[in-house]
Amino acid sequence: MSVKVDSVTSEVFSAPSTDRKMIPIRTIPECLKRKAAEELNEKEGTIAEELTMIKTWMKQSGHIRGRMEDQFLLGFLRSCKHSMEKVKIKLDTYYTIRSVLPEVMRKRDPLDPFVRSVIKMGVTVPLPKTVHPDDPKIILIRGDAFDGDVCDFPDILKVFTMIGDLLLRDDDQMMICGQAAIIDLGHSSSSHLFNFNLSFLRKASILNQQASPLRQKGFHFINTPKSFDLVLNIFKGLMTEKNRKRTIVSHGSSLESLHKYFPPSVLPAELGGELGPVQQYVDEWEQKLIDNRAYLIEEEGLGVDEGKRRTTNPLAEEKDLFGTAGTFRKLEID
Repeated sequence: MSVKVDSVTSEVFSAPSTDRKMIPIRTIPECLKRKAAEELNEKEGTIAEELTMIKTWMKQSGHIRGRMEDQFLLGFLRSCKHSMEKVKIKLDTYYTIRSVLPEVMRKRDPLDPFVRSVIKMGVTVPLPKTVHPDDPKIILIRGDAFDGDVCDFPDILKVFTMIGDLLLRDDDQMMICGQAAIIDLGHSSSSHLFNFNLSFLRKASILNQQASPLRQKGFHFINTPKSFDLVLNIFKGLMTEKNRKRTIVSHGSSLESLHKYFPPSVLPAELGGELGPVQQYVDEWEQKLIDNRAYLIEEEGLGVDEGKRRTTNPLAEEKDLFGTAGTFRKLEID
């Protein structure tokens, strides 16, 4: 079943201002250099050539309207362990799925009152510390911070992608070492967390897995509700085979169990940690998104023009991607 992308075929893309001034690649600490070499097949001497090859391919593709900054593209090289063919597929998927998710990828102004109210909820919170400088970065997802009376799941995902765009550009530890997610469900109920369309959920899973250069290293659930196994099975069903093999742990309500993986030194007070209240990191990320407002709005002009595509759409084999009916409203999890 081919993916319909009629809504983007007539779009006119303008050149990002950052294309005119290339940002040099950052120098990274020796521990990250070693990890990139050992785990990601990175060779400093070939990076420039690889980046040139990617930019040439993007220009020749005809349909991709994407960023050309070296630092941005290096994130995709690292995500794909410097396999040029995998980079091409991931970049194509990255821009293709974004083009068919306007509810997520449009109106990304962090100063817009509604968008800012979603940011202030603090559902997605990158944490600042890890035990070792080459450990996966920690992302805290706070389920009960999601106020379903104020916004819908696509609005939460919008802010998630805004934060992810800045991590991709700015955080070398994240791009080289990956990320571990702590998903705190708190007092969330089924209606609170799963009131969204299954078709959208499938698109969102592609956006966050096949299309994302942010590599997952594990999923840790805390404060899980009764009958959580049902939710976990749905969660696993949306995962790629690779992610299903990652560490997936349900800690119930046991902070002691969570601390076996994440000591208090890297956790906020709400999870028995020593970093202080999580609100300070919500506030820091709110300001960071505002400071990068121009960059985030610029992303709206990027994507694909299917009318100019000369290759197979990378989402063409995704069955029922746009036709699945129904929602998770009928789930009853207390």
